Amino acid sequence: MRTKGIALLLCLMILSLLPISSLAADHEAYTLIEDSAITPTPAGYHHYMLLCLDGWNTDWEHKMGYHTDGMILVTVDSIGHRVMLTSFIRDMLIVRPDGEWGRINNLFYLNGQNEGALNSLLYTINRHFDLDIEKYIVVDFSSVEKIVDAVGGVDITITDREARYLKNYSISASSTTPAISGGGTYHFTGHAAVIYMRIRKVATITGATQDVGRTERARTVLTTIADSLSDITYDEALDLLDVVMDRTLMTNMTAGDYMTALDMAMQFKGTPIDSIRMPVDNSYRLEPEAGMATQWIDLSVNREALRDFLYGSEFAVLDDEDAGE
Repeated sequence: MRTKGIALLLCLMILSLLPISSLAADHEAYTLIEDSAITPTPAGYHHYMLLCLDGWNTDWEHKMGYHTDGMILVTVDSIGHRVMLTSFIRDMLIVRPDGEWGRINNLFYLNGQNEGALNSLLYTINRHFDLDIEKYIVVDFSSVEKIVDAVGGVDITITDREARYLKNYSISASSTTPAISGGGTYHFTGHAAVIYMRIRKVATITGATQDVGRTERARTVLTTIADSLSDITYDEALDLLDVVMDRTLMTNMTAGDYMTALDMAMQFKGTPIDSIRMPVDNSYRLEPEAGMATQWIDLSVNREALRDFLYGSEFAVLDDEDAGE
């Protein structure tokens, strides 16, 4: 019996060392979509990928180890008059373009932190989620700080635990109005807003923690910024656009693309913003990979949830009609 017990223990130890591709990963659920099969972006829709690097005043010259810890897709439906935010958690397990498993936020770092790395990241997101994202904007923490300050700051409601975290962090009492004393609503400067978005170990006001909580906080700040601009004039919007362009680290958007985005923003200012997180609740689980904590996700469930969120049932009906032609 003792020999059998030792043998069983050895088997368990060996199994625990096997790569995720041999064990926990459900290959059927992680079947990627070929480029030719990706659903085209419907007419009137525009996708813009906002990527935030995990650094302040990032040093591009020396290619420091930056990762895309903030990933939010802004989608504008110019026909249905909708603005939507889709956030992607940074520790999501994905299949890299080279066929290896990894975390989604590592792709940019692993592929050289350049335009090719960004295209690789978009390629990966598109194939996992059946999207056709083409445009991207890359910023860092300092960029976000300056943009928030340019709009005059943001009002954010925090819990007592968030208040204790922020008070213990190295932000000045003057970075919020009034100075943080406990749970409540405060006016945040850019620096304080970035620190708020970076909170990971404390639950949000809705109870979300870790990277799920971070994505929620990022959507909260972006939504609050949009709400604060409901009365912005065209000249003021142009000034803000100058700040955004000046603080953008990398982008493949042209001046014409920026003006198109500005015109849509003016057209839809004051429009309530809808948001979703990838992965959705109850569709992911913790799955260690290469010594890192990652989240295995059910791709089929999340593709369907994202499709319904972005395009709704009307798009599915159009697909059916097109298929019968």
